[in-house]
This record gives sequence, structure tokens and C-alpha cells, in this order.
Amino acid sequence: MKLYDIGENERIQIVAKNKNASLQYLTTVVMNKQKLLLIHPIMYGDRIVNFDVENVSTSVVYTGEGDKPLVWDDCVIKSTVYQEQKYQVVYSAKEGKRINRREAYRQYVGTKGILQVDATRDKREVVVKDISTSGIAFVSDLSMEMGDIGSFHLNYEDRECKLALQLAGTLVREEDVDSDRRVFGGVIKESNVDLNNYVMLKQKMGLMKKRAR
Repeated sequence: MKLYDIGENERIQIVAKNKNASLQYLTTVVMNKQKLLLIHPIMYGDRIVNFDVENVSTSVVYTGEGDKPLVWDDCVIKSTVYQEQKYQVVYSAKEGKRINRREAYRQYVGTKGILQVDATRDKREVVVKDISTSGIAFVSDLSMEMGDIGSFHLNYEDRECKLALQLAGTLVREEDVDSDRRVFGGVIKESNVDLNNYVMLKQKMGLMKKRAR
């Protein structure tokens, strides 16, 4: 699938990375013109974010309905004006690649959190099982099913790291772990913290605990 095959009004995630940090922006495709995606400008304060920066690589992640996420690496994003409106154009000549979230290191969390289903605003207590830079797994009872959730927000407090995490994502899998519990897996689309730094901090604190024993 080419990037320009993504339809209008579809949600995409733009990920900008350098060797020290990763920033994620969730946006919507406004239109598709001449193999380019047009999006409303991504803003930081009153300025348009400039993605054409040295040593910064930009990717686009797309999760279709009931599908596994696709990623396009090394995308080009530039500002433009079309019919007197400001946009950013997004381009990649590459084919999208399936994201295998299990290739990313998954950090155990084991903390209670509050899940809110976007469609209904219903809230449920869950246990955050693990997290990576691209996905999250949480556990609930059997009263919840994948079809009941879809897009979600998940908040939890990591007291050990002194962080309150606020995540937005889309559910992509479910699996019964025993007769009473079900684990759900989702792709993360938005986060209020840098997940690379968070996972590394959790790893570092885990190693310090082992050495202290």
C-alpha cells in the first residue's frame, strides 16, 4: 500500500525522531492530490512544526479499521498553500510496512489504570500489563470485548517513576489468559511523555533493584 492510498478523513500518526527523542502527532488526512497527502498544519504554539530538519527522521503510521498498523519511514513533510489555505503535504515513495509490535521491547508495568472508551465515554479500571514505544497491553475481566472498545484513552500513574501517563490508542488484538481475565493489545497514537525515555527509565530502575538485592 502506498501512502497516498490512505483516504480522506482517515487518522494518521506522524512520528518525528532523532537519536535523543521521539515526538508523535495525531492528525487527519484532509485530501489526496497528485500522490500527496494534505493535512492541516501541525502547530506548536502559534508556529507550524518544521519537519525538514537535519538528523530528524519522520514516519507515518496508519491503522485501518480492523487492520494491523502500517508504517512509512523517511517521509517528506513540507508546508504549502492550496486554494488560499495553508496545509502540510506528506509524501513517501515507499510501500507501507506492517508494524510488528512484538519486535519492540515490552516493559512490564503491572499498575492499575483507567480506560475510557472514546465512542461511549465509559470508564473501566484495568491493569496495565506492559508498554513499548509503539504499543500497550492491559488486562480486564471477560465482560469487556474488543468490539466494545475500538479507540481509547488510558491513564495511569507510575509512582516509581513519578509520572502520570496519558495515552490514546486503538485496540488491535485480544486474548483470553484464563477463565476470568482477558488481555488486550493496542497501538499507541498519542502520549504525554516520551515513551523511549520512559521505557529506558523503567529498565534502568529495574536493573538498580536487581543490583541492590
